[in-house]
Amino acid sequence: MLRFTVTDEGTSIPDYAREKIFDKFFSLQRPGNGKKSTGLGLNLVKEVAQLHNGKITLTNRTRQRVRATLSLPLS
Repeated sequence: MLRFTVTDEGTSIPDYAREKIFDKFFSLQRPGNGKKSTGLGLNLVKEVAQLHNGKITLTNRTRQRVRATLSLPLS
């Protein structure tokens, strides 16, 4: 497996959003300006990962950090 991991400095994912975070068009307000995105980015990453027999996970590290890990098989 190839694993690509990114940890950000943004707000953690609220409990109510964990089940929906990869759903198409689901978006949370951004802390800085309150705007929402299109809600397509994480859904697209999940679809690409699944097409390549991989997976994407998001893990809250603290209240201010989220870790995203994309795992793809090498063969």
